[in-house]
Amino acid sequence: MVRKLIVVVCLATTFLAPVAPCVAQGVMPRVGAGGGGILARLNKPISPRLPTLPGVPTFSPLGLIAPRLSNIVSIGQLGGMRTQAGRLSALGVLSPRISPVVALMGMRSATPQARRLYALTILSPRAAVVVGMLKAFSGMAGSLR
Repeated sequence: MVRKLIVVVCLATTFLAPVAPCVAQGVMPRVGAGGGGILARLNKPISPRLPTLPGVPTFSPLGLIAPRLSNIVSIGQLGGMRTQAGRLSALGVLSPRISPVVALMGMRSATPQARRLYALTILSPRAAVVVGMLKAFSGMAGSLR
């Protein structure tokens, strides 16, 4: 029983521990402000030039592994429940397939490319993340030339 408790405590501290850019400088992000923890690092998009649409899991390893968990972490990273993107991410926690429908109804001027990505997210959130990651990787290859 004690061993299980120790393992649970170690896992909790690993997932909840904030990670500063440089601990020697004394810069520590606030917990819950989208700055710390292993989940926030896994939820970082592959390419910052390719923004993630609101209500869609991020184009990151966490979005590929667990889209709902990606939406949970995105709530804090997008400003919480005060912002529209944070509320869409919260809806994505309940159902990753319904939040794109709500986002499409709220955005009248969505580009055709955004509409296609939302439609793909409705079919399969993981497939949308894979397509976004492949698009980010192709953009990275183009910048190396």
